[in-house]
Amino acid sequence: MEYTQTDMYIKAVQSLKGNKIYIVGAGKYGEVLGEYFDKHGILWEGYVDKRLDLRSINGKKVYSYEEVGEGYYIVSTYLYRKEIVEELEKRNIMPDKIILYDKQDIFYDIYHDLTRWKDCTEKIKAFREKHRGEECFVIGNGPSLQIKDLERLEGTVTFASNSIYALYKHTNWRPTYYCATDSIFCRQMMSEREDMTMLMDGCEAAFTSIMGEGIKYRDDADMARLYYMRLSGDMAGNGEVKFSADCSERIYAAGTITYDILQLAVYMGFKKIYLLGIDFNYSVERHRDHTVTNKDVCNHMKEIEEEEKRFYEPISRRHGTPYMADVDLQLAGYRAAKEYADTHGVAIYNATRGGKLEVFPRVDFDSLFGSISQ
Repeated sequence: MEYTQTDMYIKAVQSLKGNKIYIVGAGKYGEVLGEYFDKHGILWEGYVDKRLDLRSINGKKVYSYEEVGEGYYIVSTYLYRKEIVEELEKRNIMPDKIILYDKQDIFYDIYHDLTRWKDCTEKIKAFREKHRGEECFVIGNGPSLQIKDLERLEGTVTFASNSIYALYKHTNWRPTYYCATDSIFCRQMMSEREDMTMLMDGCEAAFTSIMGEGIKYRDDADMARLYYMRLSGDMAGNGEVKFSADCSERIYAAGTITYDILQLAVYMGFKKIYLLGIDFNYSVERHRDHTVTNKDVCNHMKEIEEEEKRFYEPISRRHGTPYMADVDLQLAGYRAAKEYADTHGVAIYNATRGGKLEVFPRVDFDSLFGSISQ
């Protein structure tokens, strides 16, 4: 049964009292539902998930699909609900025993009950048009990036992300704005306050996802420079990537944090945006037709590449699958950014040394100095 309104969805779950209830999908969305059920006294048995390496989460057993039987099944995620329903129906679970929601807003209403995240994203309004008419650099972590390039950017407004902190010991440069939303990265680097402080070192502000580990700092006075974004995977009716006009409402995802940053930069009022270190060339690339391309290239500059291995190699060993870049989705995002920029008086240039990204007009990085406003 599929529900379109939050109150009806919750009432449907509450009406199952006395029956066995399972949450299908033991990822972040499943954990949130479990916390909500516990808070509101909704008894449930455990999770169902296809990952055989999971045995329990937060004290609840994780069952395989082969173990499903009598009971009601609450599908935790909106994005993969069709695939989950197919798996359950293969095990003879009837449609009236499966509870679904048909839009992400229902999940986010539940999440707001736990975290008051809407109060957090509201604070992003402080950045609207803060840099009206100014210029900035969006720094990627690609192998073409050079530390000497960063040092030339002293005095300019810069955005950087994820493991850029690996360069902090090599330079006094720090980004003006730091961003991190990757779930694996944030779980490792935002769990401890000491790490969180290091990530924000020297930055005016840092941005992360409301779904990441950083949300636990939302009420901490010493984390006032940390801001929260709601990321959305919603697509336009024609299947194209959306570009947010209001980052305090939501930011649309497109497979790379660079796309999140571009939306923030436009929201802040920048009229010239230069990309640097956005090589758009990965060792393992996944395409929309589900094919995978392997290349003998590095994803990041060497100092950052070594740091990234800490996060992703354990996942690769566990699941037998390396990190794969969704290049077609990223490309669609870059095209959406250019289209939005072109129609809103914003110029985006690619100042990367080489690389494969040809959506934006190229400029020579070295030629910029003297012409860029300092």
